Amino acid sequence: MEQNPDPGPVDKSVLVEQELHKSEAIFVGKACKPIRFIEHGTRLNQWEVRHEGILTLLRRAGFYHLSFLKRVQLDHALLNALVERWRRETQTFHLRFGEMAVLLKDVAILTGLRVHGTPVTGATGCHWEQLCLELLGQEPPQIKGGSINIAWLHDTFANLPDGASKLQIEHATRAYIMYQFGCSLFPDPSGTRVHLRYLALLRDFDASGEMAWGAAVLAHLYRELGKASMKGKANCCAFLTLLQIWAWEHIQIGRPERLENKDLTIDQPLGCRWDVPFKNRENVRSMDHEFYRHGLDTIADCQITWEPYKPSLIGGLPALCTLGSAVWRSKTPLICFQIVEMHVPDCVLLQFGMIQHIPGPVEAVERVTMQGKTDEDWSTYHEKYIKQWDNRLLSVADQQNTVNSDPTHARNCYLEWYWQITRRWISTPVECPVISY
Repeated sequence: MEQNPDPGPVDKSVLVEQELHKSEAIFVGKACKPIRFIEHGTRLNQWEVRHEGILTLLRRAGFYHLSFLKRVQLDHALLNALVERWRRETQTFHLRFGEMAVLLKDVAILTGLRVHGTPVTGATGCHWEQLCLELLGQEPPQIKGGSINIAWLHDTFANLPDGASKLQIEHATRAYIMYQFGCSLFPDPSGTRVHLRYLALLRDFDASGEMAWGAAVLAHLYRELGKASMKGKANCCAFLTLLQIWAWEHIQIGRPERLENKDLTIDQPLGCRWDVPFKNRENVRSMDHEFYRHGLDTIADCQITWEPYKPSLIGGLPALCTLGSAVWRSKTPLICFQIVEMHVPDCVLLQFGMIQHIPGPVEAVERVTMQGKTDEDWSTYHEKYIKQWDNRLLSVADQQNTVNSDPTHARNCYLEWYWQITRRWISTPVECPVISY
């Protein structure tokens, strides 16, 4: 190891935002407060749907399988260490042996949300009181900036009366889905509210069931990880149960030992297998952040599970978990109203059991916010990206044919390139890994 090793990137053509990144502040010794991860899993677990009428509508709307996924206790130290490695220039975590990412494949298999369908977008200017009267049957007490209190949804609709009418069942179903959005899928920094722009998309349950809600959730997660990874950012409001389970599935460091292997029902997505007791360990809220930082710096290839979803596991999952699997390797924009983020499977081909080549450049997207655009029709504003999404199956990543077909040689060629463009470590200097089998 050289005396004053360079953490990189040496080639600055890829990670062009290094000076703004959290890892730069850590390197020069600036104190960085831990990220506050916002998801209300405990609150969401309190609303368990058993009414057959609601379950039928959840199936039509595309949220039936998700309703079985219980929220897990977050390992805040592990998630903080991962955020330090997220790069929004590439939409991936930069680890010692290459890039990794939460993908459309992960969302579909772990949550049962649809990832192949119409984009989640539309207009955000609306008469919110009128919309609530139409789709929820009543007007919430306080609508602020187009958002409502999620506690009101639970208190008003969680206990459906006996003999409820068809209309009451529809109102309660929309309220439950909105509660899912506010608690977990699209949490608000306030921690208590959810925006009504999503409600307008729940008018027609069958149309909702054709939407790529899983892609929207992933776009939102990417955007939040990107913001949280920059200097001075304090919050990360996203579907963190998905991120936590993804980390446990793929990375050995911090993975709890399950005390039982849960037999899933035909309705449960794979993420439900983490709804089991764990072997006693330290309180995950207080585990040492530096432990994870060091562990990810020095991680060995054998501590990464590139492909955790074996055919025997996938074969028993609900059909929606594999519906549209052709899109899993699509290099395409992910869309959720104002949010557009790129899905880049060609950067993480090892997660598909393929040989990783040097990927092409990641398309830079316009990262706009809702600020000053409260009445925008995002289906028009992002027309360019929606057309790309519509053509997503024309941009499917595949491994490249090379003169030397030896996978070990190909991997080492990739690592030689990767070591020049990546941030090599956060706190513990390490050398470029060499693969040998």
